[in-house]
Amino acid sequence: MDRGRSFARMVRILVETGFDCVTYDRRGYESSHLEPPFSRALAPTITDHAQDLAQLIGDQPTIVFGHSIGGTIALMVAAEGGCPGLSALVTFESPLPWLDFWSKFGAYATRPGEMSETDAEDFAQSFMERMIGAQRWLRLPPSTRARRRAEGPVLVAEMASASHLEPPPDLAAVKVPLVAARGENAPARHVMALDHLAKVVPGCDAVIVSETDHGIHLGSPAAAVELVMMAWRRSADSELGAAG
Repeated sequence: MDRGRSFARMVRILVETGFDCVTYDRRGYESSHLEPPFSRALAPTITDHAQDLAQLIGDQPTIVFGHSIGGTIALMVAAEGGCPGLSALVTFESPLPWLDFWSKFGAYATRPGEMSETDAEDFAQSFMERMIGAQRWLRLPPSTRARRRAEGPVLVAEMASASHLEPPPDLAAVKVPLVAARGENAPARHVMALDHLAKVVPGCDAVIVSETDHGIHLGSPAAAVELVMMAWRRSADSELGAAG
C-alpha cells in the first residue's frame, strides 16, 4: 500500500549520482496511471503486476529496486526471463509467499476471492495500523483512511494470488545479478526468506543492513542507494565478463 512518491529521497540521491529514475504505483492503487479505474471484481493479481513491470522495463537497461512485495514482483520477472532490459535487481525484505513459511501469514493464507470486500477493507486497515502505528492511522484525514480501506480488495487479491501461483517462480532461473537485503532486526520470516534467496539464486549477494527497519527507503535512503550501487557494480562486472 506504499506509493512511488515514498522513494523521493532515494530518487534524489540517485539522480544526483547520474541515474535516470522511474517510480510507479501498482495497478489498482490510488495514483496508478497504468489503466482506467479498475473493477473490484477484477482486482489485479501478482501476475498482472509482474507483466506491468516487464512492460515498463522493456529493452531499456534497468536496475530494479524492489521494496517488500515490489521485490517479489521483480523476482517473478527475473525468474521468467524474457525481459531484455532487466540488468540487475535489488530486493529488500521481499516476501516469498509460495513457500510454506510465508503462505500462512496474513492474507497470503487466503485463497483468491475467498475474503469478502468488508473483510478485505478491515484487513487493509489493520495492515496500515501495523505499518505506521494505530495512533498515526487515527491522525490521518478521514478521506485518506477511507481510500486506504477501499484498497483492501486489491491488497488481498495480490497477496492471495502470490501464495497460489502454479507453478511458483523458479528462483534458480534468475540470471541477472541480485542483491537481496534485510534489516538486522527483521522478523524471522524475512530472515528465512533472505537465507532462501542466498541458497537458491545463483550468485546472490545477501546483505544485512544495520540501523534500519522495513521502511529503508524512508528512514535510511542512503543505505538503500548503496544497495542499488552494489547491483550496478555487479551488473557492470557481469557485462565486462561477458565481453571478455
